[in-house]
Amino acid sequence: MDIIEEFKQLVQIDSASGREQAIAGVLKEKLTALGFDVQDDGAGSTFGGNTGNLIAVKEGTRDGSILFCSHMDRVANGCHIHPRQQDGKLVSDGSTILAADDVSGLCAILDGVRRALASEKPCPRLEIAFTVGEESGLWGGRVLDLSQFQSPFCFVIDSPGTIGRLINGAPGLAKLQVEVEGRAAHAGNEPEKGINAAHILCHILDTLRDGRLDEETVSNFPLLGTGNDATNVVCAKAWAKGESRSRSREKLQHYIDYFQEHCQKAATGTGAHVTTRTDLSFEPFLIDEKAPVLQTAIRALKRLGIQPRIEQGGGGMDANIYNAKGLPSIGIATGYTKNHTTEESLDLDSFQKSGLLIQALIDEA
Repeated sequence: MDIIEEFKQLVQIDSASGREQAIAGVLKEKLTALGFDVQDDGAGSTFGGNTGNLIAVKEGTRDGSILFCSHMDRVANGCHIHPRQQDGKLVSDGSTILAADDVSGLCAILDGVRRALASEKPCPRLEIAFTVGEESGLWGGRVLDLSQFQSPFCFVIDSPGTIGRLINGAPGLAKLQVEVEGRAAHAGNEPEKGINAAHILCHILDTLRDGRLDEETVSNFPLLGTGNDATNVVCAKAWAKGESRSRSREKLQHYIDYFQEHCQKAATGTGAHVTTRTDLSFEPFLIDEKAPVLQTAIRALKRLGIQPRIEQGGGGMDANIYNAKGLPSIGIATGYTKNHTTEESLDLDSFQKSGLLIQALIDEA
């Protein structure tokens, strides 16, 4: 099947995080038809999902092994997608995302593997991991058993940008939450007896350093709430949730410590009780440009006459988890931009070449 037609087929299968069963079934059929042994590892049960990661292996006819990874889920507003071609790109009808993040990765791997097998050249052992729950917290990658793979590194086909972009680093992520417990009182009769948790939370956030902190570190607090449903009660509870990302593990920990200390200090003397919660979701990574995983990708791109561009990304991906587990991994772009938005698009020239790149990576393995 043509890579563009396969994209149109797969992207119209609804596949939210934790609800990847339908697309997993179709992918399993495709991989089985290519001669892969395909297993479901049950990863969905660890976060309330309805299916697990798909693990596909096809034994080689020569030495070596190579591992590819893409994720099967997509962010919100990714159902009932109607893709269309426009000015050399694939786009949605404007009411949904396109979900090229990461259906384009799935298709690139399938297309490249088909090309490699059709060439009748000896192939290394081919290993594929199609993961679940990536967009909601890298859940599938967290529990993926890497010991079942023989490849010395992994290519994660899940990055924005045109063909040639290689992601050798990405930030770690800390989820942050602050809860303020004040005291309720009638806002008309005795407001002075209350402790306004909403007001205190606003002061905490107004004085908190956020946004672009430096060239490696950012933070954002977009979710706010209170327990109030009436205006005549002094607010007794308020909370905010956010995150910080940094390509430096040290800077990320520094911001976590700062966040906890700041929230307590900002509420000093108010009588409110402040609780903070922090969770380091995943570690940052940075791969040396001389590492075999990058050099293999560089050779494959040059084989196609494409100039490699080695860059660090701004978002997390399964490669964060794999690198933390000791498996060198990089991200590879397939041509999409403005992912997670209704303006998402997929450059057809880059997308079609991404299948050729997978084939070239197999040849280089």
